[in-house]
Amino acid sequence: MRTTKYTLLIILSLLSHFCIASDVSWQKQAIEQTRLNIILFINIAIFAVVLVLTLWQLVKTKRVNQHHYEQSVLDPLTQLFNRHGFHQSVDRLDNKSGFLLIADIDNFKSINDRFGHNIGDKVLHRVAKTLKQQVRDSDIAARYGGEEFVIFFPSQDSNQLKMISQRLICSVSALDFSDLNENLKQVTISVGLDKGSVEANHFELLYEKADTLLYKAKSSGKNQFIMGHLESASV
Repeated sequence: MRTTKYTLLIILSLLSHFCIASDVSWQKQAIEQTRLNIILFINIAIFAVVLVLTLWQLVKTKRVNQHHYEQSVLDPLTQLFNRHGFHQSVDRLDNKSGFLLIADIDNFKSINDRFGHNIGDKVLHRVAKTLKQQVRDSDIAARYGGEEFVIFFPSQDSNQLKMISQRLICSVSALDFSDLNENLKQVTISVGLDKGSVEANHFELLYEKADTLLYKAKSSGKNQFIMGHLESASV
């Protein structure tokens, strides 16, 4: 009987030590798991920060590159293509045959002389905006230099081009500039256009033909267009 009692005491003692050891082991496992979770969280946080910074840098670089590209191909005053941007755009076209239009603001030098270059710049900006509004997405418009604009139409339809040219001239002549100066009543453009190719080795000839027609329009009274082998059209 006494032996049984001692045996039970020993068993209870062993069980007690086992439970204590198990509890200690569980606590160590819990602490180790918590430590691992903290390390995992820190690594995830660092990865997230690095990812966000990398994406931000990529967006920033893209914006900077876009800004530099726009500076290289756009005219800062009118936001039309500049000469470089125009040629870069037509070089990308699959169809390089169509009509080249050259438009020039009539008596622009006298506008600068009478009203100042600040108003002259505003006139350029408004005329450019009007030209851009009147052409289609497929057409390529540019400020080619000074008060001269060029538009390439990848189209073979001469009747359509006559209507577009007439619309451009009417739209500009209808602009109101009196808010800039009460004596600046109206601004007009003259236009010359001809058909040909804007391939690199053909563009110069096409430009010369359209430019010759432009000066015929000016010498014939301005505010009109002349199309190759067609009659002039005044407003």
